[in-house]
Amino acid sequence: MLAFFRINDPYRLIGIFLLIVLIRLPFFLGEMPLTIPELQWMIVGETISFKNILYVDVWDDIAPLAALIYSLIDIIGGRTQLGYQILAVLAVFLQCFLFNQLLIVSKAFKENTYVPGLIYAVLMSAFFDFFTLSPALMSCLFQLLVINGIFYHIASKGKDELFLNLGLALGLAALIYLPSLCYLPITIVALGLYSSVNIKKYLLLFFGFMFPVVLVGIYFFWHGALLDFVDYYFLSWLSTPFQEYFDLKSLLIITLPTFLLMVFSWLKIYTTSRFNNHQTNYIQVMLVFLVAGFIMVFFAGERVPHQMVVFAAPVAFFLSHMFLLIKRRFIAELVFLLFFGWTLTTNYGVLYRFILPAGLVNYDNLLVSETKWDTIVKGKKILILGDQPDAYLHAYLATPYLNWGLSENHFNQLRSFNTLSSIYETFDQQMPEVIIDQQNLVPELFQLMPSIAAQYSKQGDAYLLKSKSTRGQANN
Repeated sequence: MLAFFRINDPYRLIGIFLLIVLIRLPFFLGEMPLTIPELQWMIVGETISFKNILYVDVWDDIAPLAALIYSLIDIIGGRTQLGYQILAVLAVFLQCFLFNQLLIVSKAFKENTYVPGLIYAVLMSAFFDFFTLSPALMSCLFQLLVINGIFYHIASKGKDELFLNLGLALGLAALIYLPSLCYLPITIVALGLYSSVNIKKYLLLFFGFMFPVVLVGIYFFWHGALLDFVDYYFLSWLSTPFQEYFDLKSLLIITLPTFLLMVFSWLKIYTTSRFNNHQTNYIQVMLVFLVAGFIMVFFAGERVPHQMVVFAAPVAFFLSHMFLLIKRRFIAELVFLLFFGWTLTTNYGVLYRFILPAGLVNYDNLLVSETKWDTIVKGKKILILGDQPDAYLHAYLATPYLNWGLSENHFNQLRSFNTLSSIYETFDQQMPEVIIDQQNLVPELFQLMPSIAAQYSKQGDAYLLKSKSTRGQANN
């Protein structure tokens, strides 16, 4: 397989596309589990598609550009997991093409080959939640554009327009996935270490970065939500608790073999002295972006497998070098087949639990599961007071309080007049048909809002809105 993609033939891209589709085909044909982050993206997209304002009509720490994309998906196809998966296929293929092309144009390797695109495609198949259109996956496009700009400047001293474009890519990346903010200082470091850049070009870079951020800020300012945009997005990692959908041990088990192979690749590169100055600088730049990936994962507000897609480009770069440097091609083929087989076996094996011992890799907290409220909430507008949003799968969001990490502080200040007034006004405008009280907050809330309390009946830890006739009798 490696030999087929080693040939410098653009038609090899068709093979990469088919490989991406074939790897995902069993998931398309079978029942792909829905993850909690995926469900929340769908709810945000659904809510915004009804001309609601992000951070005002739906509280979540999602990036504004990612939310816009999810709202467009909802307008076209509604809540469709398949739509997310199809768009993810297209996004990964586009990234494979761009990644491979930038390496060919910059002459990062001794030979022009489509092996990097192949490795990138395999790495993007490491876990089943890589197969959806996550903000992290979308941010990888801008990561590649930034890498391309840095490589171009190292090779040919880019003009002023290059730095403006670099800044735009960095700004858009930050607006689609918050941890991508790390790319700004990393880019400045990479440009400063491996090329000569004057103050004017750094100012152009910063201007390009700020331009899309300011435009989005103006949009929210126009809708009276600028402070909400800053608080719920840029400052969300300070105010929301860390969400551990996937424990660290499980994450290490599925990623450690690939990273060990990458370390071997790095050693192989540094024991080889057949690189020119530009190629040596490219290697060091990719090492910087590898470090950036660890910083991004560390500062992210949640732990989920799809975060690891930010490592795809630097890891694919180093692995490609290793496979191309192995002199005996049958050994390179054997190592690649082992790497490819391990990646797919781990993905399928973890999901269907047939390779690793039960409980060794635990992803139960990541998946949406059935709840005891599914029957009573089906097709209704509901409010969940708690951090388990699974019941939204069969219902719609009522009130803005989607992300409990952002809403918790609000509901913990019920004795504040401003807070209580805000909640009362929200309920008055968007009365939930069902309230699921996972935090035992409703008794105190209803004690302070008796007129609202009179319109609900209690059923376990859920509160159901009474019929209009019943509510009218209660008011009389």
